[in-house]
Amino acid sequence: MFLDRNFAHLSPDRVSFYDETLKKQLDCSYRDDGKAIHVSSVKYGAKSIPRTGCFDHFELVLLVQKVLSELAREAEKDAATSHSFKKAA
Repeated sequence: MFLDRNFAHLSPDRVSFYDETLKKQLDCSYRDDGKAIHVSSVKYGAKSIPRTGCFDHFELVLLVQKVLSELAREAEKDAATSHSFKKAA
């Protein structure tokens, strides 16, 4: 049986960490297809970023954490803006 070396990159991996700035535990899954890194969070949405260069596993996880933190901050900002509009109405 022939196995593609990149097959392992198609299954999603999980990342969970505590974001000190947001004071929250963040969780997501990510997938690396060789062309882009796809980060997906049930709570904060999804984002894909182009894969530029070679990353070892540690660097990839740090990049995924950064992307998830950005998604969470954007969601918090959007929620705060939406909440202020509701108060004004």
